[in-house]
Amino acid sequence: MAPSTNAQSHNFDTLTSHPIHPAALKALAQLPAYAFLDPTKLYHESRSARVLLDSARASVAQHFQVQADEVSFIPSGTAGVDLTISGLINALSNKSVIYGTVEQAAIVQRVANYENFPIEADNLGRINVESYLNTLEKEKPGLAVLQFANHEVGTQQNLNPIYKKCQELNIPLLVDATMTAGLVNLGNDWDSLLIKPAAWGAPGGIDVLIVKRSIRFKSILLDDSRENHRFSNNVLVPQAVAIGASLEAINIDRSQTAKNLSTLISDLRNQLSQLPDITLLGDPVARIPHLISALIKNINGEALVNGLSKRGFSISSGSSCIPDVIAPSHVLKAMGIVEEGNIRISLPFDAQKIDIDNFVNALVETIKEVKVEAGFN
Repeated sequence: MAPSTNAQSHNFDTLTSHPIHPAALKALAQLPAYAFLDPTKLYHESRSARVLLDSARASVAQHFQVQADEVSFIPSGTAGVDLTISGLINALSNKSVIYGTVEQAAIVQRVANYENFPIEADNLGRINVESYLNTLEKEKPGLAVLQFANHEVGTQQNLNPIYKKCQELNIPLLVDATMTAGLVNLGNDWDSLLIKPAAWGAPGGIDVLIVKRSIRFKSILLDDSRENHRFSNNVLVPQAVAIGASLEAINIDRSQTAKNLSTLISDLRNQLSQLPDITLLGDPVARIPHLISALIKNINGEALVNGLSKRGFSISSGSSCIPDVIAPSHVLKAMGIVEEGNIRISLPFDAQKIDIDNFVNALVETIKEVKVEAGFN
């Protein structure tokens, strides 16, 4: 009998877009009409909108312990990554880049336009730190790029020694923290930081870029003084307000939320490790707390996603940074994984133990169903 398509829905695919946070909804509901006006104009209502925008920017700055003029609201997704990389390199005389082969696709594609030095990763998705340091010393690139944690498998990178070497050589380090969901302390081992508020429950459409005052940035867009002269885009004030409100809210119990999610992921890793034909991916300990990836032998990723959806669970398969892609990503290939059938689960903040148990049961049933349909016994 086919599973019901009316099963209770569980979003286990929150990596890039977490369900809207209640604090964001509340902030949006309470906004006055002038909040939807252009904050760059000179009339009274526009200036009032600008006050709201400045307040949201200050909330973000306070959380990350930077100055407000170091924070910019930028276009989300590929556009923001593209403009960030381009703006940082555009300000340099030395337009070469060092980066990890497991960076998100938008970064890999953008740096391909410049002289670049790719650094390989191991089978856990961790960059070879020694190779990164040696290349910094030997090649002295203009810009260094490194993710905070791997988007596909959750493995955290060892930023501290790389940042120290970058400081020694006067090379700015851009850290991509777009998938950390506000759940971890990002520290200060970076010069420029990319953040995705949608990952913690803010409305999609705006990402956050932090560039320290000591770092040069020259936008490839026309400079019309918006967003601290970095991006000539008109920020939607309601989205910025929701970003600030949700960030303040999640920070109240961030440590406990991260601990709860990490416990659930550990439980899920344990249960999955006992199932046949499943290989867990990424570091089991040094990882972001809400993400797990696995490889399932002799399984079609798209069929698995569809089967789980019918049973009420939304997950991802394939690339985390290219929509609608089921085939293994460049990240998994860089880790030496070329088989299909990888799944990626990213838990919502309110996930419970029973959700994990129900998911494993649904996964077992779906695997059996998909294999039968594919002719595997």
